[in-house]
Amino acid sequence: MLMRVVAVLFALLVGLPGSALAQSDPRAVIQTFSDQLIAVMKQGPQLGFKGREERLRPAVAAAYDMMAMTKGTLGLAANKLSPDETIQLADAYTRFSVATYADQFDTWNGERFEVGEARPAANGLMLVPSKIITASGAPTAIDYLMHKDGDSWKIVDVLFDGTISQVAVRRSEFVPVFRREGLSGLIALLDNKAGALGTK
Repeated sequence: MLMRVVAVLFALLVGLPGSALAQSDPRAVIQTFSDQLIAVMKQGPQLGFKGREERLRPAVAAAYDMMAMTKGTLGLAANKLSPDETIQLADAYTRFSVATYADQFDTWNGERFEVGEARPAANGLMLVPSKIITASGAPTAIDYLMHKDGDSWKIVDVLFDGTISQVAVRRSEFVPVFRREGLSGLIALLDNKAGALGTK
C-alpha cells in the first residue's frame, strides 16, 4: 500500500510542469519536459495542431526562460527595447516556439528521450545533456543550457547535435529583420511563421 502511494505521488509530481521537484533540479526540468513531449506525441493525431499547442504551452512556459531567450536572440539589439517592448517580443517568441514544438512533435513512432546528469557550463550555467532516440536506435543529441531564475532552473539555449545553438541560429535570422523593420516587423514575422505552421 505504501509503495503504491509513493508511486502515485511521484507520478503527480513528474506530471506537474511547475512542480517544486522539477523547478529545483535542472535535470528534473528536462526530464519532465521530455516526458510531456512524448505524452503529446502519443496523442498527437487525436489532439491536432491546436490541441498540441494547448498542451505544450504550459510545458514550454515552465521549462524555458523566454524573456532571457528573447534577449539572447537579439543580442545587443535587445538594449534598444523598453521593458514593455521586451515583453511583447517574448510573448511573440513564445507563440512561435510553442507552434514549432506542436508542429515537430506531432506523432509518436517509438521515440524515447534519455536525459543525462547536469554539469556546470560557462558563465554559471548548467548543461543538461539529452538524446532523442528513434525506434531503430538512432540518437540525436539535444543539450540544454540552463540558468537559475529565482528558485527555478530554466532553459536559456538548446544545442542540437551538441554544437548548434538555437539562440545563435535565431539571432542570425531575426536581428536583420529587427534592424530593417523594427519591433513590429519582427513580431509580425514570428506570428506569420507560427500561423503558417498551424496550416500544414
